[in-house]
This record gives sequence, structure tokens and C-alpha cells, in this order.
Amino acid sequence: MKSSDVVIFAPVHRMERYPAGASYKMLFSLKFREGWHSQSHTPSMPNLIPTKLTVAGNEGISPGRVFYPEGKLTKFAFSQEPLSTYEGTTYIGVNIAIDTSTKPGEHRLPVTLTLQACDEKACIMPANITLDLRVIVVAPDAPAVEINHDVFSMNEELFKAKDGEYIAGGDIKTYLTEHGLPLTYLFIFLGGLALNLTPCVYPLIPITVSYFGGESEQKRRRLFVHSVLYLLGMAMTYSMLGLFAAMTGSLFGGLLQHWAVIAVIAGAMAVLSLAMFGFYEIRPPAFLTQIGGKNRQGFFGTFMMGATVGIIAAPCIGPFVLGLLTFVGEKGDLFLGFTMFFTLAVGLGIPFVILALFSGAVSSLPRSGMWMVWVKHVFGFIMLVMAVYFLQPLLPDRLFGYILSGLLIISGAALVFIPKIKGAGKAFRSIRWAVSLAFVAAGAYLLYPSTAPAVAVKWEKASIAAIDGAKAQGKPVMIDFSAEWCVPCKELEHYTFPDPRVAAYSTDVVFMKADITKGDDAENESLKKRFRVIGVPTIIFLDKNGTELGDLRLAGFENAEDFLKRLDRAKQ
Repeated sequence: MKSSDVVIFAPVHRMERYPAGASYKMLFSLKFREGWHSQSHTPSMPNLIPTKLTVAGNEGISPGRVFYPEGKLTKFAFSQEPLSTYEGTTYIGVNIAIDTSTKPGEHRLPVTLTLQACDEKACIMPANITLDLRVIVVAPDAPAVEINHDVFSMNEELFKAKDGEYIAGGDIKTYLTEHGLPLTYLFIFLGGLALNLTPCVYPLIPITVSYFGGESEQKRRRLFVHSVLYLLGMAMTYSMLGLFAAMTGSLFGGLLQHWAVIAVIAGAMAVLSLAMFGFYEIRPPAFLTQIGGKNRQGFFGTFMMGATVGIIAAPCIGPFVLGLLTFVGEKGDLFLGFTMFFTLAVGLGIPFVILALFSGAVSSLPRSGMWMVWVKHVFGFIMLVMAVYFLQPLLPDRLFGYILSGLLIISGAALVFIPKIKGAGKAFRSIRWAVSLAFVAAGAYLLYPSTAPAVAVKWEKASIAAIDGAKAQGKPVMIDFSAEWCVPCKELEHYTFPDPRVAAYSTDVVFMKADITKGDDAENESLKKRFRVIGVPTIIFLDKNGTELGDLRLAGFENAEDFLKRLDRAKQ
């Protein structure tokens, strides 16, 4: 007996026919045989299989949020605590958005229900129950006839539930259809703000602090204008890269695959550091000074600095950005796509305006004499460290480690003696030594070899042949698409994959890695296109038959505890 034998899974339509250009609610019924149940979408115990609904989109039709009911707490003889379960007749809701341009006629959307059925004594094998959702689309001005009033009225509260999931691309289309363009832009802006909670912003923080902290004697109004120009430059580059990636299907942040771009960014950091050491003063081109006068001096340089940072910010990827890339790519509207990415980038950049104002305010403190020169030197060394950091993809790992460690140690030693400050107070001397020791300690830490985990992940190079080999062995596959310039990828490598519990799965699940740092590996590029990878990190899971488990796809960082749940489901 299989789980699919004890539950009847069927769609419940809201309309007989669906006029294009609107969003609709849809229900799916789960009717369990008496005495049987499944775990809810949020099981009481982490090792239990959650019930999950997956709806794939079609041309012009996008699924949005999936709404799950609360489970019923039931006590069983085999469990110490009550379990959250679905039994009897249960309904799961989903929003679907139909584009105005969708052709009239019948459309089919693949639907998968994943669950594990249990009775009071034991559980049987999990199952994926599939069906084709038939959606009959008519012209936007066609009359709409509602059906199944009683069922939808009974489940009205379901669509207000907080427990739900978004499907990439569909959430934005659904939000646009239901709330209109202005609120959708606000939604995207908030999504950009949320990106500041991800590791991808880490490299931007020292760059912003160093650049604005090194600006001496800036008036508040002038500093604010500089910070806004920095934001606009960042947003402009980010928007153009995002739009290009969405319209062409290329890798978002893929510019960092090219050695020339990496060299330019590293060179810009190094050149800017020289200004902090007093070798030159940052000035705009002469023709800009003549046009704008003295009040515009330096504005062009700040805008270009922001534009450079926009390239660095591009690898910021996650479910929300993935959804926006998908939506813009499907829509094909250049103006709409650019403005949406610009709005996202402004949300991402707003905290850096605040950081810039705070950093620049340091130079307005009283008695900004030679100690302020020392502060500039600190920022200069940080810029040099960032220059080396961006060269990492071009250097062998060991050489990169030695160079970075050496630079940090030399910087720390130099900050103790340069510049010489006579009559410095005790507080300043303490700060000076603390900062210097922090540089030296960081350099020494990088020289100290890290301890390898007791159980290491067994990685294979991703390839079609390797996937076929795993299929022949009857093993599921995990493919990690990553790059050296990707900060969330490093987070996964340092915190998630070394976890012994994750590594232990490599005996049952084939772990593969596709390194797309340089974009010159034909096999990796082929896999990237095959699985429609548009950003890193992207981790996909294939079942024992080589079919992707779409609901397990991960874009962005995830801790070991949550990642184990994906591995557990992939293994089953």
C-alpha cells in the first residue's frame, strides 16, 4: 500500500472559465480514508514528512502563494507528544494569476502533492501524487461564472493564513494583479530592504565606511548629496545588470566571472586607498568642474563609486530576487523591468545612505587634526584589504591566503607608528593599539590552518555523466552551483556543509559541485542552462530517477538545521 492509496486528491475550481487579466483563488481537496492521516505542512517533529503542494506555472499563468490549514493536534500511541496532522477532508489554497495576454483555451498546470500517510500504528512510504490542473481561459471581457460557493465560503479564512509559501515569480505577478502597480513597487522596495539581512551585503559595508569615512570636513548637506549619488550609482548599475539577466537568461552577477571586471574593481579599491594615504585628492574631470562649479566637485566620483558597488551587489540572490528575475523575464517589458529592479536596488541601498552619513560624520568631530589622518590611514588599509579580497577568484587559494594575511599584519604594524602623533591622549593611544592588534590578529588567524570536520562531505564534479551514474546506483543528487565571488556561497561552505550531520548524508545522496566562478567550464555552463540557474548560490536536488525535486530548490544561504530537512526529503 502507498500513501496515494489512502487519499483522494482533486482540484476545486472557483470559476467555470477564467477571464484573463486577473488573479483567482483555487482550492485542492485531500480526502483521507477513515483512520488515516498525514502530517500537516508544519509537522510537530523535524523528522516527519510535511504535506506540501507544488504548482508549476504555464505560459501566461503563474501560481502565487500556497495557503495551508492549521493541523489538528492528535495523540498517538507511538508518539509522546500530540502531532499536527491532516485527516478527514482538508483543503489547501493557492492563488493563480492569469496575464492579460494569455491565449483563450485550455491550459494545463502540473500539480504535485507530497505527503506521507499514517494510521494509528505506523506510516507507509511517502508519495508524490500528481495531476494536471485544467484551467479554461477566456477573454478579459468575457462574463465570469462562479461555482462551488459553499466550499470557498467555508474556506475563506484559509486565504488569510500566515502559514504559506511563495512560488518564484508568481508572488510578484499575483501581488501586481491583486494590489496594483503602486503597492507592488512598495512590495519590491521592502524586498530590497530585506536583502540587507543576507550575507551578500558584507563586502559593501567596509567599502562604504572607508569611502565616506575618509571624506574630510564634509558639511552635512553636501555629505547627504554624496550619499544619495552613491545610492543612485549603485541602483543604476544593479538595475541594468538585473534587467539584462532577466531578459537574456544569463547569470545575475555574472560580470564577476570575468577577470577584467575583477581586476578593475580591485584596481579601483587600490587607487582609492592611495587617496586615503594622501598621495592625491579625488577630483572629478575638469569639464564637470567647469560646468557645475566648485559645489559639484567630487560628485561624479561618488556616483561612479556607487556604480562600482552596484556590480558587487549584483550577486545578492534569494527567493525574492529570483522571483523578480522570473517575472521580468516573462513580462518582457524593458521599462517595467528596469524600474522594478531600480526600486529593489533603492531598498537595498537605503541603509548604506545612513551608513555613509554616519561614517562621514566622524570627520566633523572636534580636534580633527593628526588623529584624523590616522583614521584615514585605517580606511586606506581597509580599502587595500578589499582590493585583495576581490582578487581571490584569480589567485590560488594558498597564495591568496598568504597575501591577505601578510597585508593585514603589515597594516596593523604600520598603524602603530604611522603617522607620528605628538601629545596624543591616553584614550587615542588605546584605540590605536586596539585597532592595530585587531588587524594583526585577523592576519594571524588566516595563517592558522582550520581544522577539518571529522566527517567531510564527499564532493563530485557536477556533470551529465555523474548524474547518470547516480541514477544507475539509485541515489538522489544534490548539485551546488557556486562561485568564489559569492558571499552566501562561502557561508554555506563554512557553516552548513561542514556540519557532521550534513556530511553524513553524502553516503546516501551524491553531492556535486558546479563552480561557475569564471564561466569557462562547458559542462558547468550546460548544467546551468539545463536547470535554469540565474544566480548563485543555487542548490538543486534530483530524485533517484534524475528528475528535479523543484520544491527543494534553494537560492541563498540556509543553516544546517533547515538544510537537513531538504536532504531528508531528497533521500526518501
